[in-house]
Amino acid sequence: MAEQENENIYPIANWDVGPIEEHGLVVFRPHFISSPEQTAEDAQVSRYYAMTIEQARELRLALESAIAVLER
Repeated sequence: MAEQENENIYPIANWDVGPIEEHGLVVFRPHFISSPEQTAEDAQVSRYYAMTIEQARELRLALESAIAVLER
């Protein structure tokens, strides 16, 4: 992620996640902080993002890999 050093980073304060069984999708909607003055309770709610089961598994593996690096 080093090449993205100049990108704005928006901390995630919460999220909604769940299945849409009839379409075989997992949906994810992050709630994020967009300014230093904003509290977690006032986080902006993003749109829903849908992913296939395979994409959700890949995301899980990517998150686990990033966590493992940080926990070294």
